[in-house]
Amino acid sequence: MKKVYVSADIEGISDIVTGISTMRSGHDFAAARKRFANEINAAVRACFDFGCSDVTICEGHADMENLIIEDLDPRIRLISGAMRNSLQMEGIEMGYDAYISFGHAGAGLNIDGVLNHCYNGRKIYNLRLNGQTMNTETVINATIAGHYGIPLIAVIGDSAVCREVKEFVPNVEGIAVKEGLSRHCAISYHPKACEKIIYDGVSSALSRAAEIKPLNLGEQITLEIDYKETSMADSACLVPGVLRLAPRTVQYTGAAKTVFKLQNLLIYRLVDTV
Repeated sequence: MKKVYVSADIEGISDIVTGISTMRSGHDFAAARKRFANEINAAVRACFDFGCSDVTICEGHADMENLIIEDLDPRIRLISGAMRNSLQMEGIEMGYDAYISFGHAGAGLNIDGVLNHCYNGRKIYNLRLNGQTMNTETVINATIAGHYGIPLIAVIGDSAVCREVKEFVPNVEGIAVKEGLSRHCAISYHPKACEKIIYDGVSSALSRAAEIKPLNLGEQITLEIDYKETSMADSACLVPGVLRLAPRTVQYTGAAKTVFKLQNLLIYRLVDTV
């Protein structure tokens, strides 16, 4: 276990429950991004203490430039910036031994999922891969990692995302730093306590990584997206090969690597201004 990939979304840390912490215009954003770095650093310390030699952080929230690199452990490498091929897994194909996720619950899957959504909360209602609803970003990301033989070994977030991920990766280490009471309310542990919870959880995940199998959907994947508005499906259908199944639903079947890139186009770039 030498190279670890960490995909980090800010909703996966402690005491994040509304937009005042997740948006640049929010009053608590500055404090949240500091806590974001501290909790990532707890996971990073666990990796290096275990003997890993390479830890890459892929920043995956909003404009994907929310982490201040000076706040991070100096041994890491950071991927930031939204103009990329993958929403939250940029560069995973370069080869890693394990994947760790800071994430949140999926759109509409649980009533206690804090800030639950699927990538683009204003645009995406449901997302399916090979007919299975996968509204949890960490699960979808795990299929991308799994295509390259990389297992998701730990998910950090609320108790709901831990449950959702375990449905697809039963042996994953679920590291809950808060308990959701509703979409915008949670019981959180103190950040210092969370750092220890994260460190211990990641250490445990690394010690039994060999037990956790990659989530691989095969060489060909069918992607289906239910948009919130018909105009978004209009835009998606401009892409060759995309089929219209219903007023708000589109489908594409193709090679896994193509589908992974299309997710970025159809979820983020193409519809974000519609």
